[in-house]
Amino acid sequence: MTRVSLILALLCTTVPAFATGTEPAAAIPWGEWLSVLFSTVTSALVPIAAAAATAGIARAAPWAASILTRERVEAAIRAGADYGQNAVSGAVRGHRVGVDVAPAVVAEGTKHVLATAPTRVVRGAGGPEGVAARIFGALLLDERASKETVLEPALRLLAAEPPHRG
Repeated sequence: MTRVSLILALLCTTVPAFATGTEPAAAIPWGEWLSVLFSTVTSALVPIAAAAATAGIARAAPWAASILTRERVEAAIRAGADYGQNAVSGAVRGHRVGVDVAPAVVAEGTKHVLATAPTRVVRGAGGPEGVAARIFGALLLDERASKETVLEPALRLLAAEPPHRG
Protein backbone atom coordinates (compact mmCIF):
# COMPACT_ATOMS: atom_id res chain seq x y z
CA MET A 1 0.00 0.00 0.00
CA THR A 2 2.81 2.26 0.55
CA ARG A 3 3.87 1.84 -3.00
CA VAL A 4 0.47 2.80 -4.33
CA SER A 5 0.24 5.83 -2.07
CA LEU A 6 3.71 6.88 -3.10
CA ILE A 7 2.88 6.63 -6.80
CA LEU A 8 -0.36 8.53 -6.28
CA ALA A 9 1.44 11.23 -4.35
CA LEU A 10 4.08 11.50 -7.07
CA LEU A 11 1.42 11.71 -9.78
CA CYS A 12 -0.51 14.34 -7.86
CA THR A 13 2.51 16.58 -7.65
CA THR A 14 3.93 16.13 -11.17
CA VAL A 15 0.81 16.04 -13.37
CA PRO A 16 -0.31 19.60 -12.50
CA ALA A 17 3.21 20.84 -13.22
CA PHE A 18 3.08 19.32 -16.72
CA ALA A 19 -0.48 20.49 -17.34
CA THR A 20 0.17 24.20 -16.72
CA GLY A 21 2.73 24.48 -19.54
CA THR A 22 0.60 22.90 -22.28
CA GLU A 23 -2.33 24.21 -24.31
CA PRO A 24 -5.46 22.26 -25.04
CA ALA A 25 -5.28 20.33 -28.29
CA ALA A 26 -8.54 21.86 -29.64
CA ALA A 27 -7.47 25.51 -29.32
CA ILE A 28 -7.72 27.53 -32.59
CA PRO A 29 -5.37 30.52 -32.93
CA TRP A 30 -8.03 33.00 -34.23
CA GLY A 31 -5.99 36.12 -33.55
CA GLU A 32 -2.96 34.89 -35.41
CA TRP A 33 -5.07 33.60 -38.30
CA LEU A 34 -6.94 36.91 -38.63
CA SER A 35 -3.72 38.89 -38.43
CA VAL A 36 -2.19 36.91 -41.29
CA LEU A 37 -5.39 37.24 -43.34
CA PHE A 38 -5.64 41.01 -42.84
CA SER A 39 -1.98 41.63 -43.64
CA THR A 40 -2.31 39.59 -46.84
CA VAL A 41 -5.49 41.38 -47.90
CA THR A 42 -4.11 44.85 -47.17
CA SER A 43 -0.86 44.15 -48.98
CA ALA A 44 -2.93 43.24 -52.04
CA LEU A 45 -5.50 46.05 -51.75
CA VAL A 46 -3.24 49.03 -51.05
CA PRO A 47 -1.67 49.07 -54.56
CA ILE A 48 -5.12 48.62 -56.11
CA ALA A 49 -6.52 51.52 -54.07
CA ALA A 50 -3.55 53.70 -54.99
CA ALA A 51 -4.05 52.93 -58.69
CA ALA A 52 -7.76 53.76 -58.41
CA ALA A 53 -7.02 57.06 -56.68
CA THR A 54 -4.44 57.96 -59.31
CA ALA A 55 -6.88 57.15 -62.12
CA GLY A 56 -9.56 59.28 -60.44
CA ILE A 57 -7.20 62.24 -60.13
CA ALA A 58 -6.14 61.86 -63.76
CA ARG A 59 -9.77 61.96 -64.87
CA ALA A 60 -10.57 64.99 -62.72
CA ALA A 61 -7.39 66.91 -63.54
CA PRO A 62 -8.58 68.52 -66.81
CA TRP A 63 -11.81 69.58 -65.12
CA ALA A 64 -9.95 70.93 -62.10
CA ALA A 65 -7.42 72.69 -64.33
CA SER A 66 -10.18 74.47 -66.25
CA ILE A 67 -11.77 75.68 -63.02
CA LEU A 68 -8.43 76.86 -61.66
CA THR A 69 -7.61 78.66 -64.92
CA ARG A 70 -11.01 80.37 -64.92
CA GLU A 71 -10.47 81.50 -61.33
CA ARG A 72 -7.00 82.81 -62.18
CA VAL A 73 -8.39 84.73 -65.18
CA GLU A 74 -11.06 86.36 -63.01
CA ALA A 75 -8.50 87.22 -60.33
CA ALA A 76 -6.16 88.72 -62.95
CA ILE A 77 -8.99 90.83 -64.39
CA ARG A 78 -9.94 92.13 -60.93
CA ALA A 79 -6.30 92.93 -60.22
CA GLY A 80 -5.97 94.69 -63.58
CA ALA A 81 -9.09 96.79 -62.98
CA ASP A 82 -7.84 97.77 -59.52
CA TYR A 83 -4.37 98.55 -60.83
CA GLY A 84 -5.74 100.69 -63.66
CA GLN A 85 -7.88 102.70 -61.26
CA ASN A 86 -4.90 103.25 -58.97
CA ALA A 87 -2.48 104.10 -61.80
CA VAL A 88 -4.57 106.73 -63.58
CA SER A 89 -5.13 110.06 -61.92
CA GLY A 90 -8.77 111.05 -61.86
CA ALA A 91 -9.99 107.49 -61.27
CA VAL A 92 -10.92 106.41 -57.77
CA ARG A 93 -11.23 102.75 -56.91
CA GLY A 94 -14.78 101.84 -55.87
CA HIS A 95 -16.33 104.86 -57.62
CA ARG A 96 -17.69 105.31 -61.13
CA VAL A 97 -15.00 105.85 -63.74
CA GLY A 98 -15.64 108.77 -66.07
CA VAL A 99 -15.51 108.44 -69.84
CA ASP A 100 -12.56 110.83 -70.03
CA VAL A 101 -10.24 108.57 -67.96
CA ALA A 102 -11.80 105.15 -68.61
CA PRO A 103 -9.73 104.31 -71.76
CA ALA A 104 -6.52 105.00 -69.83
CA VAL A 105 -7.75 102.89 -66.90
CA VAL A 106 -8.56 99.96 -69.21
CA ALA A 107 -5.21 100.32 -71.03
CA GLU A 108 -3.17 100.49 -67.81
CA GLY A 109 -5.04 97.57 -66.27
CA THR A 110 -4.53 95.52 -69.43
CA LYS A 111 -0.80 96.34 -69.49
CA HIS A 112 -0.55 95.22 -65.87
CA VAL A 113 -2.29 91.91 -66.54
CA LEU A 114 -0.21 91.24 -69.66
CA ALA A 115 2.99 92.03 -67.74
CA THR A 116 2.26 89.99 -64.62
CA ALA A 117 -0.15 87.15 -65.45
CA PRO A 118 1.05 83.81 -66.82
CA THR A 119 0.66 83.29 -70.56
CA ARG A 120 -1.92 80.58 -69.97
CA VAL A 121 -4.13 83.02 -68.07
CA VAL A 122 -3.81 85.67 -70.80
CA ARG A 123 -4.73 83.06 -73.44
CA GLY A 124 -7.67 81.95 -71.30
CA ALA A 125 -8.92 85.54 -71.19
CA GLY A 126 -8.75 85.87 -74.99
CA GLY A 127 -5.40 87.57 -75.49
CA PRO A 128 -4.77 91.30 -75.03
CA GLU A 129 -8.09 92.30 -76.61
CA GLY A 130 -9.96 89.83 -74.43
CA VAL A 131 -8.22 91.12 -71.31
CA ALA A 132 -9.11 94.70 -72.23
CA ALA A 133 -12.74 93.73 -72.94
CA ARG A 134 -13.00 91.91 -69.62
CA ILE A 135 -11.51 94.82 -67.68
CA PHE A 136 -13.95 97.13 -69.50
CA GLY A 137 -16.79 94.86 -68.32
CA ALA A 138 -15.46 94.72 -64.75
CA LEU A 139 -15.25 98.46 -64.23
CA LEU A 140 -18.03 100.55 -62.76
CA LEU A 141 -18.30 103.07 -65.61
CA ASP A 142 -20.10 106.32 -66.21
CA GLU A 143 -23.49 105.98 -67.92
CA ARG A 144 -22.06 107.60 -71.09
CA ALA A 145 -19.47 104.82 -71.44
CA SER A 146 -19.71 102.37 -74.33
CA LYS A 147 -17.43 100.18 -76.37
CA GLU A 148 -16.95 103.00 -78.85
CA THR A 149 -16.10 105.59 -76.21
CA VAL A 150 -13.97 103.44 -73.87
CA LEU A 151 -12.87 100.09 -75.26
CA GLU A 152 -11.83 101.12 -78.77
CA PRO A 153 -9.72 104.09 -77.52
CA ALA A 154 -8.15 101.77 -74.93
CA LEU A 155 -7.18 99.28 -77.65
CA ARG A 156 -5.67 102.15 -79.67
CA LEU A 157 -3.66 103.18 -76.59
CA LEU A 158 -2.43 99.60 -76.22
CA ALA A 159 -1.44 99.40 -79.89
CA ALA A 160 0.47 102.70 -79.62
CA GLU A 161 2.33 101.64 -76.49
CA PRO A 162 2.60 97.82 -76.26
CA PRO A 163 3.07 96.36 -72.77
CA HIS A 164 6.38 94.80 -71.66
CA ARG A 165 6.54 91.43 -70.00
CA GLY A 166 8.18 92.04 -66.67
